[in-house]
Amino acid sequence: MLFTEKLDALMAERGITRGKLAAATGIPYNTIVGFYAKGYKNIKLSTLRRISEYFGVSIDVLADDDAPLHGTEEVSPAFPEKKYSALSEKERNFVNDMIDGLLDLRDDGAEEEKEPVYIREYVTPAAAGYASPAEGEDYVLIPRGDDVPAAADFAVRISGDSMEPYIADRSRVYVSRTTELTDGDVGIFFVDGDMKCKQYCEDTFGNIYLFSLNRERSDADMAIFASSGITVFCFGKVLLKKRPPLPKS
Repeated sequence: MLFTEKLDALMAERGITRGKLAAATGIPYNTIVGFYAKGYKNIKLSTLRRISEYFGVSIDVLADDDAPLHGTEEVSPAFPEKKYSALSEKERNFVNDMIDGLLDLRDDGAEEEKEPVYIREYVTPAAAGYASPAEGEDYVLIPRGDDVPAAADFAVRISGDSMEPYIADRSRVYVSRTTELTDGDVGIFFVDGDMKCKQYCEDTFGNIYLFSLNRERSDADMAIFASSGITVFCFGKVLLKKRPPLPKS
């Protein structure tokens, strides 16, 4: 039985989610999700110990895919093993029920912890000034802390210097998923097959201009004329503290 299968079974018995397991054990939610997405062969001993202590299952049982989940390994490592093994099966079940009942009482008496909230940070950068927020691409989950704008729907990493000094190379930006931008807004765009982070402007003829905020990188500016047939799709508005001024003509 694989480690992830044992983890699923243990969470089902407790009636908890991965988020609640993360909150209860202090293990980052991304780490728990990674067991399923990336594998668990390099799991830290300290992480195994936390899971072991929380579920009352020995580390050996969790670490060995060939070891059965249910049996005497359900006993907490801190429980007197010799005394427990001397009990009959009926008596063991009675003791286990008592322990579960005490744990339930403790959980009921404690203030219910809020399940952590996360947003996606897309991690597939393209060339300078590009980003990759498209659904289905690689991403990690990051906590929605106090530093995350309330309007943020996802985050991306920007690579390159074309948006400095407002957006530094390799910095994270938060994005509101909207297609409604006004002149001067910075957005994440899909332009003719490429992802770009640029400042937006549109004239009365429907021509779209995408500017680099770093005017020393004006070579990366784009002009998409209405008659060009090039498709421009906006994935969202980058949430900055203030709107940068448009380049002077």
